[in-house]
Amino acid sequence: MEEVLSKIREVTSDPYAYVAGLKERKGKKIIGCFPMYVPEEIIHAAGLIPVVIWRGNESVTWGHAHVPAYDCGIVRSFVDDAVRGKLSFMDGMVFHVRQCLQVGEFPLIMERNVKPAYMKILYLPPIYPGDAVRSFLSDDLQSFRRSLEDFTSKKISDDSLKKSIEIYNENRSLLEKVYEIRREKPGILKAREVMQIVWSSMLMPKEDHNELLRELIREMEEKIVEAKKGRVKVIPVGCLCQTFQFDILDMIEDLGMVIPDDDLYVGSRYFANKANINGNPIEALADRYLTKTPLCPTKGVWDIHWGDEAIKKMRDNDAKGIISIRVKYCPPHTCYYPDFRSKMAEEGVPEVMIEMEHEIISLEGVKTRLQSFAETIGGV
Repeated sequence: MEEVLSKIREVTSDPYAYVAGLKERKGKKIIGCFPMYVPEEIIHAAGLIPVVIWRGNESVTWGHAHVPAYDCGIVRSFVDDAVRGKLSFMDGMVFHVRQCLQVGEFPLIMERNVKPAYMKILYLPPIYPGDAVRSFLSDDLQSFRRSLEDFTSKKISDDSLKKSIEIYNENRSLLEKVYEIRREKPGILKAREVMQIVWSSMLMPKEDHNELLRELIREMEEKIVEAKKGRVKVIPVGCLCQTFQFDILDMIEDLGMVIPDDDLYVGSRYFANKANINGNPIEALADRYLTKTPLCPTKGVWDIHWGDEAIKKMRDNDAKGIISIRVKYCPPHTCYYPDFRSKMAEEGVPEVMIEMEHEIISLEGVKTRLQSFAETIGGV
């Protein structure tokens, strides 16, 4: 198990070096996809390598000349990396500009300062009732497909797209299995290791990642884990577009809590819902996006409450509380959070909110809040 985890750590410890090396090893072009809903399968079917754009590991410097300081961490970090030339190994970039106002800034900044060989803007719509949304979305994805065909001078057949969907669906199934074993054997993996497993899926070719996951699952099934007494289960929720800070994940576990499941983007949200490979593959990808759960504030779904979904996940895992992870300056999450918190209070669910920032935050303050929360729900 350690050998597989070591390979995964190698990928996520320096994603810049890994992806740049991947381009050389595979001899394929790299397309960066901004989180959260770019259909990577279409890029894969075009013979390119899609990677999900990540939050950088350095403080923002040059980026401040292009975006305001009150943009969220991944936006400022990505712009900073791009204008400094740290993402020069990317041959193209894809943005879903409707998900928040901040992402809408990207196309002009990239055109003026980076000039990628390929850039595509998607307008994935909110999920409103009626057939018009599905029709619009299918047209948007067909446009994406045609733009990649023009870029590669290669036709993307339905068969090749279905094959890519199969590979991605297998990856989702394997990640689901990792989570299933984690629920059955709490503590078999550290929380940071689980996040690294999902994050590496965003960076690696899915065929290679599937191979690693199959080996990891085999070893996880064989491993015997003794339950540690006194550890209480909690469910982290939120952190919609970027990686959770590993220090905070470690802190949660050090304070006597254990995470059996999550509702995080670099977590269960990334691999939720498979695309149906029967019929039109573009419509299958559209239908996957139009699935309302896991609920996301950027999709405009108001007939399902995010709080209800989080509480269900908590109860399904016999957890005692919810830890909300809100990225500083994330408008969709910030606007939804008061209603989410009201639902927790209404249902009598213990919940604490931790705000996460790209730059250094006071971990002592976070530790105090988490320690108090752990004591409240019967931990430390």
